[in-house]
Amino acid sequence: MSELLTVIKARRSTRAFQSGLPPKEQILQLVEAAEWAPSGMGKFLWHFTVIYNAKKCLRLARAVDAAMDRGPDYNFYGAPVHIIISYKRDEVHAMLDGSAAMENLLLMATALGLGSCWINQLRNCCDNPEVRSLLTEYGVPEDHIVVCSAAIGYIEKDTPPKPRKQDILTFTE
Repeated sequence: MSELLTVIKARRSTRAFQSGLPPKEQILQLVEAAEWAPSGMGKFLWHFTVIYNAKKCLRLARAVDAAMDRGPDYNFYGAPVHIIISYKRDEVHAMLDGSAAMENLLLMATALGLGSCWINQLRNCCDNPEVRSLLTEYGVPEDHIVVCSAAIGYIEKDTPPKPRKQDILTFTE
């Protein structure tokens, strides 16, 4: 099996993180991998915002909870790092480009031995005034929407693989 397929099959959504911060060099490698994703028409209108501070991650999670009523324990699974992928507002390729970048980021995290979890809640509440205020403070451009984000850190509890569905392929020659 190829090294890439091994990484793809090893990737899991981590929902329990240790408190320690991974080295900044590893986080920058995640962003570099995301930057190399394809972008419709070669626009590359995304922006990557790294929150490398557990208290600030929790502050953002609390704002998301207030906007979406996620519950008092909502905390991005305790991850000490949060990476936000945003894109110019009203761009037709925003969701697809951001998703491709996120997949690269998640696979690189696995390759580096880090846990990751794709987080979608920010997409739905990024224009809530309290959430937007924090996003702006943390560096998300005001003319951007959040496409997706990822909780990143060291894995506290392993996640077993889920079985894959059968009969999902039609191969026509």
